[in-house]
Amino acid sequence: MAGNFGNRVLAVVVNYNGGRAVARCLQSLLDQTYSDLEIVVVDNASTDGSEAAIVKEFPSVRLIRNQSNSGWGNACNMGLEKGESHYVALVNNDAWLDRDCISEMVAAIQKRPEYGSCASKILTADGAKIEACGLNIVLDGSSCGRGRLLPTDRLDEEKEVFCANDCCCLYKRTMLDEIGGYDPDFFIYCDETDMGYRHQMAGWKCIYSPSALAFHSHSLAAGSYSPFKAFYVERNRLLLLWKHFPVSMIPGAFWHAFQRFLLQVWLSERNKKGALAHFRKEHSLLNGLSILMRAHLSALMLLPRMLKRRKAAARIRRMPTQEFRQLFRRFGISTLEMARYE
Repeated sequence: MAGNFGNRVLAVVVNYNGGRAVARCLQSLLDQTYSDLEIVVVDNASTDGSEAAIVKEFPSVRLIRNQSNSGWGNACNMGLEKGESHYVALVNNDAWLDRDCISEMVAAIQKRPEYGSCASKILTADGAKIEACGLNIVLDGSSCGRGRLLPTDRLDEEKEVFCANDCCCLYKRTMLDEIGGYDPDFFIYCDETDMGYRHQMAGWKCIYSPSALAFHSHSLAAGSYSPFKAFYVERNRLLLLWKHFPVSMIPGAFWHAFQRFLLQVWLSERNKKGALAHFRKEHSLLNGLSILMRAHLSALMLLPRMLKRRKAAARIRRMPTQEFRQLFRRFGISTLEMARYE
């Protein structure tokens, strides 16, 4: 609950075998210029000694221990329940923040009452390129980092975006109280896109703050182009369709996905571009097709559960179908652009 906590921020970090990266993350949070900040780490049964290092090196940080790897969303929800605040910041264990990052996100989200979330400007670990300035959405249900690999001096305008990349973002507690926390069935990847659809359809907006800077070692735990990531990204894309897309748009989403798959194969063969080209450096196309089939089967098995959540979300939905379509005009990219995404 938001309660009477002034402008307190609860920062939640989910750790799973974060190594020394999580120490850098926590130190950057402790160094924030924002004063009313509480830090909670939820450890998903790490085996690399990082949990013990957190206890030893960061005694002021509250640690919650899971007995197993419960996934990103479930661990985030545990962290949210253990602290009381007006705002919640989510930070990946392999990310670190500029000293003013939290302050800048709070300043941006306070500008209008309908802002329920704030997206930061996330740069690559070397600071040379943009990783994400919020998220773009695609008509096949997928999503990607807005501005990925553009020069760092681009996208310097504060503006509304579809949703925040939860590598580093800020949520208003009152919004979470209304729409709920993360869906644990996503386990990892696309959780924030699910949150984005829910908050957009409930009437909440996301503001992007270019002065809130964070840095990220991309997919340090799972690998940028691993079979593990490929499976969950594809499966969770389908879960987003089941939960949020109007029935009239779902056949079109499958057509756009088919087009994207063909374009990805063509681009990987023609000029070695796109995520599939990077995947094929270590894995065969046949392996990729196998992952695709398993992801679709897994998503189909979760269909009944997603339909129940779709029904529950409808109770707070304020967006008609026509406005839903307009989200893709405002915040969407083309199938070809998504096929080129790396």
